[in-house]
Amino acid sequence: MDGWMEARPVERFRDLRPDEVADLFTTTQRVANMVEMHFKATSLTIAIQDGPEAGQTVKHVHVHVLPRRAGDFERNDSIYDEVMT
Repeated sequence: MDGWMEARPVERFRDLRPDEVADLFTTTQRVANMVEMHFKATSLTIAIQDGPEAGQTVKHVHVHVLPRRAGDFERNDSIYDEVMT
């Protein structure tokens, strides 16, 4: 498929090669820009839960891109409680 590369599934961020880290964050930036525009957000929370103690429940590296707006949570870090549910 033109413009796509086959993914190499890895469980932890540390297992990515440097070129894969660069691709992951380039892609994350592109997706983040689209998410922010689509949801008319003013900010984003971008997170990787890397390992079970960090809340990783799906055993492959992936990035969460969450649209944010002023006042969406009374306490800003409450977003992480919502991610865990």
